Amino acid sequence: MGKKDNRDIFKNISLITQIGLSMIMPIIIGVYVGGFIDQKVGTQMVFRLIFILLGVAAAFLNLFKLTK
Repeated sequence: MGKKDNRDIFKNISLITQIGLSMIMPIIIGVYVGGFIDQKVGTQMVFRLIFILLGVAAAFLNLFKLTK
């Protein structure tokens, strides 16, 4: 394996990591923000579910932007 092969491997690993982080972070943020609002308002899981769905939508939007 030469230096060029190693660079290609590291580029691919960094791309996979970037895709994974850009998909999981909006969902995690949605869980915490929704939980915070639910706690302040006194609802069970209404806002948490709403923000999880918004996080999933944002994650797929990030995925489409990265792969375009």
